[in-house]
Amino acid sequence: MAAPEINLPAAVSESTFGSKGNLTESPNRPDSPKGEEKEIVREGTDDSPSSLKDSPIIYHYLTFETELPPPTTLGPTVDGFPEPESPDLCNFVSPFTWSESRKTFTIWLSCLITVVTAYTAGSYSPAGEQMSKEWDVSQTAILVGITTFTTGFATAPMIIAPFSELNGRRPVFIATGILFVISQLCCAVTQSYPGMLVARFFAGVGGSSFSTMVGGVVADIYHTEDRNTPMALFSGAALFGTGLGPLCSGFIAQNMSWRWVFYVQTITCGLFILAVIVFFKETRGSVLLSRRAKLLNTWYESREKVGLVGFNMAIEGQSNHTSQRIRWRVKSDEDRESLRKMIGISVYRPFRELAPLYVLILTLTDYRSAFNGARCVLLLSMGEQIIHWSAQFLIE
Repeated sequence: MAAPEINLPAAVSESTFGSKGNLTESPNRPDSPKGEEKEIVREGTDDSPSSLKDSPIIYHYLTFETELPPPTTLGPTVDGFPEPESPDLCNFVSPFTWSESRKTFTIWLSCLITVVTAYTAGSYSPAGEQMSKEWDVSQTAILVGITTFTTGFATAPMIIAPFSELNGRRPVFIATGILFVISQLCCAVTQSYPGMLVARFFAGVGGSSFSTMVGGVVADIYHTEDRNTPMALFSGAALFGTGLGPLCSGFIAQNMSWRWVFYVQTITCGLFILAVIVFFKETRGSVLLSRRAKLLNTWYESREKVGLVGFNMAIEGQSNHTSQRIRWRVKSDEDRESLRKMIGISVYRPFRELAPLYVLILTLTDYRSAFNGARCVLLLSMGEQIIHWSAQFLIE
């Protein structure tokens, strides 16, 4: 899901200075609730670059709505070094503010790759008869390839999902997409039955991200009230691909070698993964904001190296500004759990949600068994009575 918007709190300083320092805290601000971080204000001291160079770095929280402050000094630099160019932040804006055409293209590309991965789930069985004859194994054994595929498809998202929260959707899509294409090629060229089972497992691992994380992409770029149509397209793409697999693969298996069932998928998947690499842009808002902060901090450091120190920060509740050495932080980065804990929660939560359902199924099964048992006893006892009555009637 997309990270919630973060309100910009007061600035945080690395250290607190006494009465002789350049920075002091305003301890009794009437507009500050108790327990909130105190604002750092600058007294009437010299704001020249030389004096700012030895002042502490002040950290502020960055949001997509934060107005970036202008530099205090514009030149000249130390020893005549060129002034560092300001970074281009066009690729690090909130996905909610993307144009409608960009959002539509992203959704359609995600849905098309979902069709391709869902196609893989049902395309295996039409080639089963040929594989059974080639490797001299039963049809039942051949269909274990469906089991291994669904095993990888079900377990991989529990591990992959936390990585997408930390590193973004795009790197995970590219990594799993490349694995998916390689696995499909291995299915096409394998010469053994065990090799097919292993390749199908990794095909399930690679294809799982496109059928499970596209919902997250929708949440990244659309607000709640606008998600109906994109989610309907995503659901329809998954169902359409599942039905398309047996249709196309059955035709290929009847007219060509079973290996071409997987060659066709390798070619198709390769083209779509290439499209993802070239055209798909990162949609995870918190990741984009972290990259924005890192880019700005790098620019600030490069300016300080050439003697251009300080930015004019507005003082909250006042019209004047104060020059500060600033760096940006992202609130979601500080609140985020460790990768190990996130994976643990991702693995544990599905089983926790399924446990009550499992107990309910067992309970219903027990009740149904008891009901069937009572019905059988009743029928048997009535049957003996009916036979007894029939015998007495025939004797008479």
